[in-house]
Amino acid sequence: MYWDESSSVPSTLELDARVAGYLRPGDRVLDLGCGPGRMLGQLVAQGFRVAGVDRNKASLALAREKGLPVVRSDLAALPFGDGAFDAGILHAVLTTLATPGVRHGVLGEARRAGCRVLCIADFLQNWDLPYYKARYEAGIAETGERGSFVVREGDRVLYTAHHFTLDELTRLLATAGYAVAFADTPVVTTRSGKRVTGVVLAAVAAH
Repeated sequence: MYWDESSSVPSTLELDARVAGYLRPGDRVLDLGCGPGRMLGQLVAQGFRVAGVDRNKASLALAREKGLPVVRSDLAALPFGDGAFDAGILHAVLTTLATPGVRHGVLGEARRAGCRVLCIADFLQNWDLPYYKARYEAGIAETGERGSFVVREGDRVLYTAHHFTLDELTRLLATAGYAVAFADTPVVTTRSGKRVTGVVLAAVAAH
């Protein structure tokens, strides 16, 4: 699969300071979809206890070279016990999960692993941009889901991406037992360099 074997999985999204305010000193933080560990390194420097999980072999090798604690695993089947963490990071991850069922599975695992807060940064639907409007319209026919689209390289299918509405993302989190405590919709840069409306939010688990 593309996300397993791609030579790089860069993320242009940063941890918003307003979202980071929901983390507590000394929290055990799990970076779900950690890639080469850019965010993990920042969190370690801030005094957090961290672990990262990803499926991409090349990125995990880079993270290990930096001495970061990472494991290769499916995000919907985490190799950690119940309550192992206090918080989770999901940056440009939900957009790569092709179906609602997979998204539910990943969020459910984060909750099982103890993440009382999720720090999320991702991409919203940008119907006002002609490039994405065309992709969304084609994607509805191909995937049956509004906001999803198939990413290709020539005739080769790489992966299916999904952009959310804020209401949709709020409902998705609610099904996993999370409530949005803070959200903003800044303009962000995608990995291909496009400027789009994104979302940064903190979601807190119900007690």
